[in-house]
Order: sequence, then C-alpha cells, then structure tokens
Amino acid sequence: MKEIHQPRVRNNFSNVIHAYKKYRRDYPEKTYDLIQGFCPDASAKVLDLGCGTGIATNHLAQYYDSVVGTDREESMVEAARERAVMNTTFVVASGEKLPFDDSSFDLVTVASAYHWFDYDRAGKEIYRVLKPNGKLCVFWKNGNGKSKNYLPSFAYENLKKFITDIPSANKEKLSDAIFLRVGFTKVDDEEFDFADTYSKEEILGYIQSHSTFNLLDEAQKIEYMKLNETSVGKHLTGGSYIFDSRMMVYLIEK
Repeated sequence: MKEIHQPRVRNNFSNVIHAYKKYRRDYPEKTYDLIQGFCPDASAKVLDLGCGTGIATNHLAQYYDSVVGTDREESMVEAARERAVMNTTFVVASGEKLPFDDSSFDLVTVASAYHWFDYDRAGKEIYRVLKPNGKLCVFWKNGNGKSKNYLPSFAYENLKKFITDIPSANKEKLSDAIFLRVGFTKVDDEEFDFADTYSKEEILGYIQSHSTFNLLDEAQKIEYMKLNETSVGKHLTGGSYIFDSRMMVYLIEK
C-alpha cells in the first residue's frame, strides 16, 4: 500500500457529510446535565460553535429558550437547518470571526470542534461575545484505552497502512492554559467513562464520517473500508461493537 502524498486537509467535513448526517450521534445525557448545572438559567442566550449538523444545538434547545448554532461550512449549516427545532437559529460563521455584537451571549458551547480552531483567535472572539459573567463549555468524546482520537483502534491501525504519520487536528493539545491566556479566569473539568454501542453498519459508517477519511483518495477509501469490514468482525460482541469511551467536559468562566 502506497502512502499518499497530497495536502493533508482533515477538516473539510463537506466531503463526509452524508456519513456524518447518518452516523454521527449525540452525547450522553450526563453531558447536558453538567451544562445545565453550570448554566441553569433557561432564559440564557446560547451560542453553539462548530455545530455541524446541529446535534448538540438541538439538544441544548430543550433546556434554553434561544440557541444559535454556527459552523464555517455551509453544507453543515444547511443540514442543521433541515433538522432545526423551533428555538434554534443556524448561521455560517467561523469560530475565529463571529458576526455577533460584544456581550451577546450568556453561554457558549463547543462540541467536538474546539481542536479545529485557532485557539487564541477563537478564544478572544468567544470572550468578546460573552456577557461579563458569561460561561464557556467545551466538550468532546475520546476513545478510552487503545482508541486514538475517537477512531476505533482497528481503524486507526488500518489507516496507518496508508498514512504512517497521521496529522493531528491541532499542534497544541487542549488545556486550561489555552483558555486562561485569552482572559478567562476559571477552568474546571469533568470526565466520565461510558460504553458507546454501535451495530456493525453504524461503526463502519462512523469511520467514514471521521476527519481522517479525508486524508485518502477515492481508491484508498475503498481499500481502507474493505480492511475495516474484515477487522471489525473480530471486535463484535453479540453483533455489536462496544466502543469504550470517555467524555471530557471543560467548564470555563470569564
């Protein structure tokens, strides 16, 4: 298998939107319990950045009167609008340049997207649009154990047969310092483990929605998925793939 030699652009989710819409799933309810506990006011104005197809945005709208979702990719925003509930609004915008006035929101959330941002530029923009006592919640799933970046371990090993040096989403790992250096004063974090259960079809579909799928050309994608089709059978329990997972939730205050 020959390693690819092309610009390694991972975060063009327009290329994987069909799999994304079908196979990406919501976060455990405990995640939203933590957010509600952090910002309990139902009248809070909420901004959900990097909203993708609106999974978290629509869930947050169950607890807050007004939620605005933004994503830099128009195709994602279009998909989110198709699924929108009554008290959500979706806007095309990047995290680094937000089309909102200063002090517009009580709560900003970012679900599995902050690692794509320019941390300093986006952090300053989020700080700007938050009210004086505003809050930021950043949360994401990780594989727990052998899994890498929430890609199943067998898929990660198969991917390395095509790409020996898989590029990271961001040169810097998320940490308290990223938020403190742009002006936030307090960062708490919560984490919990859970078992994420997929059918064979669902886990293979999820792999095709992952950003690393963009690193392969069309022929390699076919070969890669053939390998995953063979590999996944060794990891099924009662016909299901049990993805040992960990939720990370950062609770950040101005």
